[in-house]
Amino acid sequence: MLEKSNFRKQLENLIYQPENHTFLLAVSGGADSMVLAFLFRDLRDEKQYSEYSFQIAHINYKLRGEDSDRDQKVVQNFCEKNHIRFHLYEVSEKDKKPENSIQLWARELRYAFFKEIQEKENLKFLVTAHHLNDQLETFIINLSKAAGINGLSGIPANDNFILRPLLEFSKQEIYQFAEENNIEFREDLSNKKSDYLRNKIRNEIVPKLQETNDHFLENFKKSASYLNQTKDFVQKQIQEIENTLTVFNQDHKILSKEKLDQESDFVKFEILKKYGFNQEEEIPKIFKAENNSSFFRKTIS
Repeated sequence: MLEKSNFRKQLENLIYQPENHTFLLAVSGGADSMVLAFLFRDLRDEKQYSEYSFQIAHINYKLRGEDSDRDQKVVQNFCEKNHIRFHLYEVSEKDKKPENSIQLWARELRYAFFKEIQEKENLKFLVTAHHLNDQLETFIINLSKAAGINGLSGIPANDNFILRPLLEFSKQEIYQFAEENNIEFREDLSNKKSDYLRNKIRNEIVPKLQETNDHFLENFKKSASYLNQTKDFVQKQIQEIENTLTVFNQDHKILSKEKLDQESDFVKFEILKKYGFNQEEEIPKIFKAENNSSFFRKTIS
């Protein structure tokens, strides 16, 4: 059950003494993000956070005509009523929308906007309203891509200064909280269409899974927790193995090819992907190459 007390506890689990930090909330106007804004407002009003500890950002993509403008108005009105600093980005003609990959384009646009605000306003953490149902959808998407343990671990609750304190709560719990507290929000009707993979999973696959077990989401939450613990353990072990293979030479890090070749394919992949070699078919080429061969990657993770 989502309540103010366990929301605060979840936030405290993510960062030490959250009342001493600053936040930018990404608010779309939907139930989940409006509940997030409401919870932060209440923490502020209860004097658990300072008056200027958080601000709100909204993107109007102009993709749904008047509906997009109404989403903006709901968020803007909430901020004005509650004296919260409001940041708006309205998509214009200069923001060329691609014919394909609208979702990727929108994601890159909003995170660039959020980063700009954080730097300008000196806000340490970005907070999003991802919830347990989002986690399940992401798990299924990654499962279909053979994403490995990192992908199956799903959306991290605290990663690179992005916090997701609602990940433990289901969409149903969020709706119930919104109803009990008379929180105004907007429904994005485009989510009812199954034209994107995530929407198809949300509208067609997840309901069928939940029919199989009354406690399906709760059990999935436990499984996701186990996977995250497993991921953390594996990463620690991988790092220890990498340390035994590594020779440091001035500013360069050198791995023993002979020793690494003795490890399993899984260990090879986990180590080499950190240096940008994240395609499984690339790895055998490295070990079959002649001495003094060079392989380059523009970026490393």
